[in-house]
Amino acid sequence: MIRSAAALTWVPAGRGRLAILHRPKLALIPHLPRLGCDHVATLLSEKEGGDQIGARVRDAGLGWTWLPLPDARPPQGRRNQPVHAALAALAAELDAGRSLLVHCSAGIHRTGMFAYALLRWIGNDEAAALSATRPLTRDELSEERLRWANELIEAARRGKEEASGS
Repeated sequence: MIRSAAALTWVPAGRGRLAILHRPKLALIPHLPRLGCDHVATLLSEKEGGDQIGARVRDAGLGWTWLPLPDARPPQGRRNQPVHAALAALAAELDAGRSLLVHCSAGIHRTGMFAYALLRWIGNDEAAALSATRPLTRDELSEERLRWANELIEAARRGKEEASGS
């Protein structure tokens, strides 16, 4: 079990910090505040126990965002709407200087594509967003996942520009 702050690798993300991890053991969750964590983003489905993790996270006094992604494939169409909402909410957490832990089951596919999208959402270019992910996760970021994240960010930017009349 992770018992020291050094075991979580925090990278700067906006005004806050970001760490990527596999599914945390339920026994670890009460220790997350001591490890510097303020907020947890769970990408697991209900079937995978995402709601159980959320209950433990809330019991530990941490913020929690639940974005159930059923598999490692990039969401398409309307399935991107909750992703947009989660990216905006988590970007606000980072902007407030909080430390955010993002996880799925293995901390590789779903976590990698979502963390990359979040880093792009807060203004990192592609190279910076990639370099901020852990090597194991970065190595598994397929072109399909990177393209999904980049297209998602570009669509959000276009939407903001159209809303502002630019």
